[in-house]
Amino acid sequence: MQSNRSPGGSGVSKSLLCLLFCLVFQALGAQEYPPVEADIWIELDSAAGDLDPVAFAEARKLADAEARFLLSGMVYGYTFSYRPLDRERGIGEEFILEPTSLIPREALVPVDVRGRGSRAMLLYRYYPGREEYLRISGWLSAAIPSVMGYGEERAVLGHEGKMEAYHRALKEAVREYARPRMRNKPMRLEGELLLIDTPSVSIVAGRYAAKMRCKIILRKTSTYGSY
Repeated sequence: MQSNRSPGGSGVSKSLLCLLFCLVFQALGAQEYPPVEADIWIELDSAAGDLDPVAFAEARKLADAEARFLLSGMVYGYTFSYRPLDRERGIGEEFILEPTSLIPREALVPVDVRGRGSRAMLLYRYYPGREEYLRISGWLSAAIPSVMGYGEERAVLGHEGKMEAYHRALKEAVREYARPRMRNKPMRLEGELLLIDTPSVSIVAGRYAAKMRCKIILRKTSTYGSY
């Protein structure tokens, strides 16, 4: 009996299987290292129980920006420059925080979206590559101290108030790190910090309250000297 199979059919099938295997292998390779996650909630302008499309579109923009700030802090960290308040010298407090690097915008795709009352809840997950994972692992060394920071800001300020609460929490972490290590008040501290947990943020008594745990490396300390 004559076979109906085309002469090159077997080779084509093998090629397709090989291509499929390569695609699956690449997909698994992209998730080779544990992910970092940020569970973001955003207050919606609409109080509807479901996710109003217009309100959600605006909330998504804010959530993407917040997730990028936090996930970048968990993968790459931030650089900081902190000048403590010194009333005797008439010097005001200053805290400058900059992301060391930012994860790509196209990676900011929530893996879970849900609504709860007037809030949109979005879970973001980022899989670091090999170099990023090694960087995170290096930071998690027991030789680098971890500290907790707590920050607040008025909830009436909206999402800007929430982001300010994050900044204040990180500033407080730097203060907590420096307090037992500095006999005299420094003029300025400069260094790096890395988030090691997804921050906790809630609204307490009309204020955003953020708790953030991080690792800190102090790179430079400037002092006033005697005067």
